[in-house]
Amino acid sequence: MTTDATEALMTGSERFDVREFARTAVGTHRDRLDIAALAAQPLPGDALRAVRVLRDLEAATMDRLRNVLVTATHKDARVTAFLVSWAFEKFWIADALTAVIEAQPEAHRAAVETTPVTDAATSRGRADRRARRGPVRRSVSGFLAGESIVAVHVTSGLVDDWMLRASYERVIEVSENAEVARALGEVLELKARHSRFFEEEAVHRLLKSPRAVRLTRRELRRDVLPLGAVTLSPGDRAFFTRFSFAGDIGPMRAQRVASCVADLPGMDDGTIRAVQLRLAA
Repeated sequence: MTTDATEALMTGSERFDVREFARTAVGTHRDRLDIAALAAQPLPGDALRAVRVLRDLEAATMDRLRNVLVTATHKDARVTAFLVSWAFEKFWIADALTAVIEAQPEAHRAAVETTPVTDAATSRGRADRRARRGPVRRSVSGFLAGESIVAVHVTSGLVDDWMLRASYERVIEVSENAEVARALGEVLELKARHSRFFEEEAVHRLLKSPRAVRLTRRELRRDVLPLGAVTLSPGDRAFFTRFSFAGDIGPMRAQRVASCVADLPGMDDGTIRAVQLRLAA
């Protein structure tokens, strides 16, 4: 994205309207779900497991918000206002995914819930320990980073959105259920709005500050992605990657994410390769 394009995003009517976003934030989806249609054509096992993993990732938002708001990010009124409504929408997205799971036959749900945990090698050790740091340590780290930490947070949120989109798209493909496609399509529309804010802020802040670029590159190289993955079992983390980025179309989705990262200001080859490793199925 060029500097001129970024300035257009950040000014005038083109700028993301945080106040409008807060006003139109979407709550419960359950009143729009056709439970009978969801139950009539159960999801394939892998798709149902993916929905459960996506539910757990979306539900991890409050932990993410807690960790973000103990840093200098909480001083940015615009970003904070967005994050409050963002967390609200993601809470109800997780609830909608729970409703999709609950609509499946009980025996089918039980089989997926007891899927063996395998591939413990997916645990990334040091990265996991960093992701699990409590708010005190994150506050100290964020204080040292200063205002540049905001660029890290919005860029990580953007990359997370790109990764989750790939998994949602895969669920829609393999489910062959019109109601699943409708419901998850609605979720993707909401998440596209989140991505627009994150991208606008990330590009603006990365162009503005070389320090923000350095910190963002460092975090993307060593952070656990997608955000919230540290709460998953090793088996579910490996499954998420395989489900989203393997098969015939998966590598194309992985390349799309990597290309989007490459288009962000200041991202170097090492950072792009680090993200690609997260997507290697």
